Amino acid sequence: MYNKGPFATWVPKPLMLLLIIIFLLPLLALNGVYTSNISDISGALATYTEYISMANNATTIGTAVAGTIVMRVKMRFRSKEIIVFCTIALAGISYLIGITDNIMIVIGGSFLIGFLKMFAMIEMMLPVMFILSPTGERGRFYSIFYPLTIGIGQFSSYFIADLIFNSSWQAPYFYMSIMMLIIAALSLIFQHNQRFCFKKPLYQIDWLSLVLFAVSAMCLNAGLTFMQQQGWFSSPLIIGSLLLSLLLLAALVYRQKFLKRKLIKFELIIQKENVRHGLLLLLLMGAYLASTSIFVQYTVGVLGYNNLINAKLNLWMIPGIVIAGLLAFHGFKNKWNVKFYIILGFMAFFLHTLMLYVMIQPQMNIEYLYLPVFLKGLGLGILFIGIWYYATLNLEIDDMLSLIGIMLLVRTFVATAFAGSIISWATYQGQWQSLNDISMYLDTGDFSDGMSMYQTTQVNAIMASSKIVLGYLCWLIVPILIFVLIHHYGQFNNRRIVFLRKIVRGNTLRGYRFQNK
Repeated sequence: MYNKGPFATWVPKPLMLLLIIIFLLPLLALNGVYTSNISDISGALATYTEYISMANNATTIGTAVAGTIVMRVKMRFRSKEIIVFCTIALAGISYLIGITDNIMIVIGGSFLIGFLKMFAMIEMMLPVMFILSPTGERGRFYSIFYPLTIGIGQFSSYFIADLIFNSSWQAPYFYMSIMMLIIAALSLIFQHNQRFCFKKPLYQIDWLSLVLFAVSAMCLNAGLTFMQQQGWFSSPLIIGSLLLSLLLLAALVYRQKFLKRKLIKFELIIQKENVRHGLLLLLLMGAYLASTSIFVQYTVGVLGYNNLINAKLNLWMIPGIVIAGLLAFHGFKNKWNVKFYIILGFMAFFLHTLMLYVMIQPQMNIEYLYLPVFLKGLGLGILFIGIWYYATLNLEIDDMLSLIGIMLLVRTFVATAFAGSIISWATYQGQWQSLNDISMYLDTGDFSDGMSMYQTTQVNAIMASSKIVLGYLCWLIVPILIFVLIHHYGQFNNRRIVFLRKIVRGNTLRGYRFQNK
């Protein structure tokens, strides 16, 4: 027998809705590395922050890899079997990360957390999709789901930062382990034993392609994360990891050509203009998302904020995210041109960057940062909804599922990691240049205690380099706007094309109407 709902028929509908919320919220908050404890965990394990960043990226990679086979696994096992197995495994992995002192276990555990939680999340996301959009309209679903998930992420980051601030960096892992075991127990009680649909065997999955995809992404992760720490391309580790990543990716693309049941349909990236354009927009968005490192460096290094204050400050992103969802909901309902919606998102990021550029100074009240953070939330919500909507436009369900892994990888890992490595290099070079410029003036002075000037000069160098990088990011909006404006986004106006052609050729437009009446 088949049952597409996750719970037994005897469970009342209000209780079903409550159970979906109870299941989904901890799964969305669960991670291998929590951004609120990166500095704490690197200090506790006495390791470089690059290892922690690599573990954080590994969670995204695990999620992307699982996205390529998530529906096939769902068709093989019962919903209860997936939820119980994944949550118990996630509880064990989270507890193991909390007690280990080996950074490799943290990286491997983070990958497995991202991999396993995707299977459990899809069991709750499908009924949520039906509740939010009964007709299957993607625009309506994205305009509600993305603000909900991003907002939950910001709330969970604040609560985890508060938990770490009042206890230790291990506390979130122990609490999440308990939450996963509670979900497993509730699943055994309230979920049915029926299948979602017909049973699909697992031998149809090309496991070698899955391994190639995972290893290629992890090699790229190592290369991009340690690029600055290892001296860029002067390090054989960086060159080797990036080359190995490209070779494995090429082998994966080549193997997919000869498979009957393809794991990833790479040809869609070439054939579908919206997919190709969407991936480029995600890479451009990554440049602004990676600028978060400058904001954190300024608030922590200059203003002296701690992780809890930063997490509380980031809560001001939520109003912007909610407004982005409301605009999307109204825009998709009234058939707005998605081009201008995406432009609005990039303009919000531009204003966020411009305000930080203007406002950076040694002393500042925290209230002045509320508006830039609000604009960041607005831009993040708009671009997550708008770009993802356009990239999946006119794609069949099977095609979208075959590309979801690549799109998740580009959006959440490749774009931010690549842009982050460039921004960190530019910030580092800017600090050295600023220190060199400041030292020229210090040589002309007479100081009884030269070391007393070190902290002041370091703070000035941080602010100067931050302004330099933010200034370049402000100018990045010009090519982005040109790139977005010249694209049609699936909405052609043949009359305008004819007029433009006549103008280019020097022909007259007399007698022609610019609009249909």
